[in-house]
Amino acid sequence: LNMSSVVPEQGIRISEHLREWVEEFSIVQGSVDRNSFKEGGTFIGYQEDTCISIVFHVIKQMYPNNHKLDGVNAVNVLAECKAELLKMVATDAVFRLKNSLLSIHSDVNELMEQYFNLRITSLVEYLERIIAIQGKNDTGAHLTLATTHSRLLTDRDVDEFNQRLCEVENKIEITSLSLQQFQTEQEYIREIQVFLRRERFTKTVLLVQCERGEDNAKLVACARHMLEDELKERRREEATKINIFIVFLILLNRQAYGTKFASYCGGDWNTVHIDDIRSLEYTGMLPMSFVIGKQIYELFEGYQPDTKTFPTHLVCQKMKFTNCIQNAASRLQDQNGSEERTYDRVRDILNILQDIHYSDTFTELLCQRLAK
Repeated sequence: LNMSSVVPEQGIRISEHLREWVEEFSIVQGSVDRNSFKEGGTFIGYQEDTCISIVFHVIKQMYPNNHKLDGVNAVNVLAECKAELLKMVATDAVFRLKNSLLSIHSDVNELMEQYFNLRITSLVEYLERIIAIQGKNDTGAHLTLATTHSRLLTDRDVDEFNQRLCEVENKIEITSLSLQQFQTEQEYIREIQVFLRRERFTKTVLLVQCERGEDNAKLVACARHMLEDELKERRREEATKINIFIVFLILLNRQAYGTKFASYCGGDWNTVHIDDIRSLEYTGMLPMSFVIGKQIYELFEGYQPDTKTFPTHLVCQKMKFTNCIQNAASRLQDQNGSEERTYDRVRDILNILQDIHYSDTFTELLCQRLAK
C-alpha cells in the first residue's frame, strides 16, 4: 500500500509534473555528471514518495470537503506543492538555480525571491516570522519539523534566541529538550505532559532536538506521534487552546545524494530546512540574498581607502576575512615547488597579522586590491 493507491488519477498527474519540476530544479546545465546534484541533495529529506505525499496533503488542505480528492484546480494545487517543497531546499541549491535546467524555461529570479522571502536562513528568523504571522491572531499548537546541517543549539544559544525573540514579543518562553536525554518513552511523555500542562501567560516555544537524524528516524517519528497524542488529549481536557510553537530540530549529515531521513510529514506539520540555525549576527556571515550573483570585488564596493572606512555590511566581516589569509597563503604554489618558500610566506604573514602596527594596514591594502 502506497500513496498512489489513495490519490486519484488527477492527483497522480500533478505529482508527475511536480517530480519533473524537482528534477529540473536539481540538475545543473552542462554538468558532465548528471548525477552530480541529486534531488535528495537539493530538497533535504526528499524521498521517492515525497511528491505524491505533498499532493495528497495539499489537496486535503485546499479542498477539505472534497473526499474523493478529484475535480481540483491543478494549476493552484501544483503551485502550492512547489511552495511546500521550496521550504525544504538547501541554500546552495538556490545559488545554482540560474544554471539549472529549470532556468531554461522558467523565471528563476522570482523563485529565488520567493525563497528568501520565506526567511528560513536561520531558526530565530523563522520563529520570528511564524510568531508574527500565526501568533498574533491565532491560538493553538504550531508544529514544525526543521532539518539542519549545523550543530545543534546549546543552552547559551537558547538564551540568546530568547532575548532575540523577546524583541518581537513582550515575553516569550523557550524550552529545549533533546531526544537523546530520555532513556524511556515514559520519561519523554512525562516531560511533554509537564510542558503542556504548565500554566502560561505568554507564547511558548518548545525545541525538541535530535542528533544523527538518519540513524534516529524511527525515534523522531515515534516522538512526533506521541506528542500529537498528548496534544489531542490536552485539547479534550480544556476548551481554551494553548498558544505554543513546537519545533523538532533534526541534525542531518550533508550528502550530495541526499539522506534516507524522510522529512515531509504533512498534516498539521510544517517542514523546513535551515542550513545554519544560528543567526547571521552570531556567525558573522553576510545575508545570502546580498551576496548571491556578486563577484568578490563587488562586496568591497564602498570601501574608502582615504578614510580607511569599511562599508557597513563589511564591518563584521573584517575579522572573518583576516582569518582566511593564512589558509589562502598556504595554497599559493611556487613554480619550483619550494615548500620552504611556502612556509616562509605563511610565517611572514602571520607575523604581520599579529603585529598591531601592521595588521590593519595589511588588511586595508588587501581590501583595496579586492575592490579594484
